[in-house]
Amino acid sequence: MISFWQNVKDELEYQNLTQKDLAKAISESYNTLQTWIKNDRYPDAWQAVNIAKILRTSVEFLVTGKDEKITANNDRAIELLEKAIRSLRHQP
Repeated sequence: MISFWQNVKDELEYQNLTQKDLAKAISESYNTLQTWIKNDRYPDAWQAVNIAKILRTSVEFLVTGKDEKITANNDRAIELLEKAIRSLRHQP
């Protein structure tokens, strides 16, 4: 579970938010959030979804550090960009 809270912390830092900001946004006390983190406990499913929404990510990413949908979309975007570059190189 450590990765869940590490991923949350990383996202907070990346977005220049604090744990207090997060607690307020999910309507939990800062002390409750600190207890979850300190005891390495997942929030309930509803709050995990709320945390992910606030951080504009997925619960999957917070739990695993990976987001398969994003990876698949990125792979497809790269494929399309490479195709566009190849076609531009072959134009007179």
